[in-house]
Amino acid sequence: MDHFYQALIIAIVGVILGAVLKKSHKELSLLLSMGCCVLIGIFLIQLFEPILDFLSRLRIMANLDQGTLQPVLKAVAIGLLTQITARICSDAGESALASLVELCGSILALYVALPLFEAVLELAEGLSGG
Repeated sequence: MDHFYQALIIAIVGVILGAVLKKSHKELSLLLSMGCCVLIGIFLIQLFEPILDFLSRLRIMANLDQGTLQPVLKAVAIGLLTQITARICSDAGESALASLVELCGSILALYVALPLFEAVLELAEGLSGG
């Protein structure tokens, strides 16, 4: 919970300083915003460790191979990174680039999930006798 409060404080201070800087130094305001995102991202990474530990235990208990859960985790990571990058592009006034980043992230998430889709297809073929 401490990481959450620290992230809130960083965000609030970043917004206030960014508003002051935006009037005279728009580029510095954008860099400040990106720096705040990086700091908050560091806090988020620390919160992922217990989640990954839980998923690992769940995978072992369900007797799943690592290749089953890995595409899901990759797709989630791609989604998060895509969302952050697209918002940074939008904040910089590059909405066309933000849209392209979102499209690229969606296609990449589908691509990394292909092994999972193939496994489901094989299972369906096995159940249907095909």
